[in-house]
Order: sequence, then structure tokens, then C-alpha cells
Amino acid sequence: MKNYQAPLNIEDQLESFLHPVLPPDDFISNLQERLKKQTIIAVERPDYLVLILLVLSGLVFGAILFWMIQSIVRIFRKGSR
Repeated sequence: MKNYQAPLNIEDQLESFLHPVLPPDDFISNLQERLKKQTIIAVERPDYLVLILLVLSGLVFGAILFWMIQSIVRIFRKGSR
């Protein structure tokens, strides 16, 4: 019998803390209309141009960075000889 009293006790505690809210009738009717309407679903295709430009800009930046580091290393090698 004690097993059934614990859930009821929790339910009573929740009921004392939580007070039900009644939404306005116009909100309910508007929501019902929106739920009943058939929506149009459009699948967007990915924009490959942005992806290609991003990859190319990363490759160019990497090549420039590699060239700059290589130039700095050459300068220090010449200076140490």
C-alpha cells in the first residue's frame, strides 16, 4: 500500500506548486487553424560555391603562409653562415 502513496504524494506536491494556466480562446483557435493547415516544405540545396571559395581561400592562405615561413627560414640560414 505504501508504494501507491508515494506517487500520490508527489502528485499532490506538484499540484500545490504548479497552477494550471488557461490560454485565451483566440490563441487556441489560432493554434488549431495553424496545425490543421498543410505546410509547404522546401528542401534547400547546399550552396557549393561558398564551400569551394572557402576551401580555395584556405589553400591560398596556407600556400602564402608556407611561402612566408620558408622565406624567413632562408633568411636565418643565410645569416648564420
